[in-house]
Amino acid sequence: MANLSYEERSLYGVLVVNLAVYLPYLFLSRYSNSLTRIAGAMVLLMALQILSQAVIAVATRNRLQDERDKQIRLYGYRAGYIAFTGLVGTGLSLLWLWAAYGHLDPMRLAIQFLSVLFGTIVLADIARVVTQLIAHRRPV
Repeated sequence: MANLSYEERSLYGVLVVNLAVYLPYLFLSRYSNSLTRIAGAMVLLMALQILSQAVIAVATRNRLQDERDKQIRLYGYRAGYIAFTGLVGTGLSLLWLWAAYGHLDPMRLAIQFLSVLFGTIVLADIARVVTQLIAHRRPV
């Protein structure tokens, strides 16, 4: 990681923290989802992102950005927004169908809605980061 730019280090930090928080959340709260788990995962995600970005900023001396970094950031956000809208539409449609046919307790619908929304936000952010990392490694 010695030859990585500040942007790339920052993106790897975001990717590692997203995966470190979301994968355990996804597999551990599969059958027992609650509002405290969702809120705890969101708070943990924010706290670890702040901590990792602070460590990366302190450890990196050269934080200059050029026009290519700005263009790559735009590509990443475009991919993230496309992934977000597609995943929200798909996830909420499936949740609606699941609830409409009686497979979901109406009392748990709000919790499942928040869980789907949290998952789509994290997956869209992962799509954004991966797109930016791939764009940084492509030759000019």
